[in-house]
Amino acid sequence: MQKIIDWIRRHQVVAFFLITFVITWGLGFSYGAVMKKGQFLLAPLFFAATCGPALAGIIITALTNTQPREGSKRTYWIAFCLAWVVSTLVFLAHNTFINHAPFSPVIVGFALVSVVPVAFVISMAYSRLPAMRSYLSSLVRLRGVWGWALLALGLPAALILLSVLISSLLGRQSIKAYQFPDTGLTLAGLVAVKFLYQFFFFNATGEEAGWRGFALPRLQARTNPLIAGLILAFFWAPWHFFLWQAEGQPVLTLQYWIQTYINLIPAALVLVWIYNRSKGSLLVAGVYHAAANTAFAFFPSVDYPVFSVIMGIFVLVLILAERMWKNLPSERPAVYRELVMED
Repeated sequence: MQKIIDWIRRHQVVAFFLITFVITWGLGFSYGAVMKKGQFLLAPLFFAATCGPALAGIIITALTNTQPREGSKRTYWIAFCLAWVVSTLVFLAHNTFINHAPFSPVIVGFALVSVVPVAFVISMAYSRLPAMRSYLSSLVRLRGVWGWALLALGLPAALILLSVLISSLLGRQSIKAYQFPDTGLTLAGLVAVKFLYQFFFFNATGEEAGWRGFALPRLQARTNPLIAGLILAFFWAPWHFFLWQAEGQPVLTLQYWIQTYINLIPAALVLVWIYNRSKGSLLVAGVYHAAANTAFAFFPSVDYPVFSVIMGIFVLVLILAERMWKNLPSERPAVYRELVMED
């Protein structure tokens, strides 16, 4: 066992990708079982599968921690219980107001069990392991990143609205083609519920805690942000395979994957940029990811060719302005530095 731990410690990025795919693809059958066959008793496995990147980061961090435990168990368990309750409330709100499912004690019990993986990931920000807290604490810390969090919240919608305007001016798609489920405060409430659901399930807790929070700092310790972002995009796409298959996407066609990478590579690079600029804030990366998915949920018929061009130009400007081909200084918060015991 010690030899395995030593190998993982020396090859943390490789181990991360291996464990991530073992968890998510190993439980990948749960996507089809839940989404196609309605076997909702397998939903906890569905949730665990989608938390694969975060769970991989947590497993490796726990195995390679070199410092003694600090703090009390009570703090951790309070954090877990709070995360459990909040996650459950978000799940129930989405199920009721977005999915229009009936509310019942059975649904409450189902939610309490299903959200455990998400609550576990959030609670690890209060772990007694110093390396774990260093890894995940930015997931629950808003202090010092307010501005970047607000930018992350509004940027995806701004880019989509710009594409809608340009598409309309080009005569490709009328603005009138976009219909919202409601207006005014009701629409704002629906958007808020959708955003919180995306944030908790699983854009921040499942994905960003792994891809950007764990893998990116370690990649940037060895290479530049541009290459690191491209490596993450390469693995990020196929990680979704079983989920997209369950959604009915044509995942066995070459055209689908070409279009997927055209969309995901710019998204991955924007996430790299905003994570680095916010001093390695998992919260900010999670907000951007959740805001993007929320915006697309309310603009499902967006003109993707126009949007892709806008994203391409935006990302090119970022690459040039930030000189993303240059390595970051080792003292930057978004670059991994291993915690070691002091003599």
